[in-house]
Amino acid sequence: FDVAGSYADSSTTSPLIFILSPGSDPSSALYMFATDKGREINSLSLGQGQGPKAERLLADATQSGSWVLLQNCHLFASWMPKLDKILEQMDP
Repeated sequence: FDVAGSYADSSTTSPLIFILSPGSDPSSALYMFATDKGREINSLSLGQGQGPKAERLLADATQSGSWVLLQNCHLFASWMPKLDKILEQMDP
């Protein structure tokens, strides 16, 4: 898993999205990479009712420069259009 390569292809307005196969978990590599970059990661496992918390994490990260790791997005597919709107409205 090439976190550095993925990071190089991203920007502040184009997030990284990882589509994983069962049993794979790049989070440890991502946390190590964030540490190397001097960044903090706030993670949240999505599910019903987690939308407001995810929105707060994203708003805080926009201000602080930290990163947000939203996991298990498939469990909250109904919130993905809201996430799309939030990302579209972000001002780099």
